[in-house]
Amino acid sequence: MKKIIFVRIADMKYYKGITEDDRPVNGGAYVKDTGDAHEAYNFQPELFEKGEFCLGFVQRIGNSRNTPIQMHIEKIVGCKGLKNENEVEGVIVVFCSKAPGKDGLTVVGFYKDAVAYRFEQCMCFDNGYEQSFSFLAEEENCVLLPYSERHDNPIWKVPTSGKNNMTFGFGHSNIWYAGSDPENEDETRYVERMIESIENYKK
Repeated sequence: MKKIIFVRIADMKYYKGITEDDRPVNGGAYVKDTGDAHEAYNFQPELFEKGEFCLGFVQRIGNSRNTPIQMHIEKIVGCKGLKNENEVEGVIVVFCSKAPGKDGLTVVGFYKDAVAYRFEQCMCFDNGYEQSFSFLAEEENCVLLPYSERHDNPIWKVPTSGKNNMTFGFGHSNIWYAGSDPENEDETRYVERMIESIENYKK
C-alpha cells in the first residue's frame, strides 16, 4: 500500500482565501471564534524558486504547552522506521471536511507525492502573512474536487470510527493514519479503493 494520510479540515468551496462567498465552517473552536482558518489557503498555489507549490494545513490536537505537537509520521503506512525523521516524501494527503447540512465527512481534495512534516512549518510571505503548514506538494499534484463531486459521488465518503458500526476511520483527532492496521481487512480495502480513486481521477 502506498503512503497515505487522511486529515480533517474546515469546510470551504475553494480554499484560496476567505471571501464573502467562501468562509470556513465546521473547523472547530478556533474557526468558530475567529472566522479564520489556516487551511483557507490549502489549494492556493504559491510561487517558489522551484515552481508553484501548495501548503497544506491541518490543526493538530494536543495539550503539550512546552513542546511542539508532533504529527507521528512513523504511523503512516510504510513509515514505521522513521521515528527519528522530521519529514517523509511521497505521501498521498487526503483532505476531508463536513459540509453544512451534510451527513458525515467527504474528501474535498488531495495532494499526491507530498512531503509530510513531523512538526508544523511556517512560511512568511512578502505581504506579511504567515502560513502554517504540515504538507508541501507541487501544484500539479494538488487536486481540489468540485463541490458537487465531493457530495454526489459516493466514492469520496469518509468513515468515522464508531459511527454506523464502522471499525475504522476518523476518531477525535484531525489526523487518521489510514491503513496502518493490517489486521483490519475492511479498512485495508477501503484505503486501497480510495488510492485507486485518487490515482484514476482525471477531471
